[in-house]
Amino acid sequence: MKQESLSIAAGLGGERQGLSLPIVSKTQMDLLGEAERLAIAAQQQVDQATAAGAMKLKAAVESAQRSVEDTQQQLSTAVEAAISDWQSEIVSFGTAGMVTANALKDLPRTAQALAEEMPKLARRLQTAGTRLGDAPRTEADIMGLFDKIPGTSKLGVSEWDIRVFLSNKHGSHIYPHSKGGSNSAQNTVWEVGTDNIRRGARTMTAGEQQYVRFYNAVDSVLKNSATIAKLGITATGTAVLTQALVTTLAYTLDLHRGEITQAEFKGKISEAAISAGIATPIFFVIFVAVMALFPEVVVVLSAPAVVAGFNALFGIGIALPIIQSLVRHIEADGFGGEFKAQYEAAILRGEAVVQNSL
Repeated sequence: MKQESLSIAAGLGGERQGLSLPIVSKTQMDLLGEAERLAIAAQQQVDQATAAGAMKLKAAVESAQRSVEDTQQQLSTAVEAAISDWQSEIVSFGTAGMVTANALKDLPRTAQALAEEMPKLARRLQTAGTRLGDAPRTEADIMGLFDKIPGTSKLGVSEWDIRVFLSNKHGSHIYPHSKGGSNSAQNTVWEVGTDNIRRGARTMTAGEQQYVRFYNAVDSVLKNSATIAKLGITATGTAVLTQALVTTLAYTLDLHRGEITQAEFKGKISEAAISAGIATPIFFVIFVAVMALFPEVVVVLSAPAVVAGFNALFGIGIALPIIQSLVRHIEADGFGGEFKAQYEAAILRGEAVVQNSL
């Protein structure tokens, strides 16, 4: 194809200095135009793809945010339910423990106190399993034998109930007295008299000792069943009433703010009462079983510090849901903006102290 050239004149004084540039053909112009159109189309496609990608990314982020919010809401609901169950169990456990510990707190703790408060029982512990001419038991051995009586026979601190349990029991020697076995508490167990006589001068086996422990546990519960049932009913009634009152106080402000309905308010009270009515007897039965099978535990349960601990636990079970109710009311601006601001400032200061201490 013949190519025409374009001469461009440039110079001074009419002189012509030839600078030749190639003349663009029509075909080349068409190709350039098509390339330009393709570039524009490609750019548009890129822009559209970028916009679509951005929209998808935005949708993904929003979906993730919703998922996080849903997860947080689910977590919050689960935590709230767990705390509610925990509070119910605190009240139930604290009530059962408090009633049990209070029923044991006045037990005599020394042989002298035992002789003054339960004289007939003290004489029985002094002589059980001994023979004429034997040295008298030490005060430690007397209290050791007292500690071997199941705690379920000591509930209510009644000398009569303890003597009823011992009415058919001998102070049996694990290692026979006739073979040099001592009268110490470590070598003596409370055993049904006929079983002790039947064994004679034979050493008590480990299996027989376990049988004595289980038999005494069951026998103690049966003989003191009236007192145990009375305490169980008292504990359950106290827990149910406490949970109902605490739940009422805890959700009154929520009802006032309109965050729960009257029906939901009544439902929460009913659920709390039912929960306490189920959990408390279970905890109480556990306490009874432990006291019956492991008489030594009574020494711990009757300790003043343990009694105070159960009372404190019971108090925590009451205070915690009420505190949470007040916090919810503050966060909902129920006491006014100024009070909420002070609360949030206090929380921030507390968090700063914690961070600085790490």
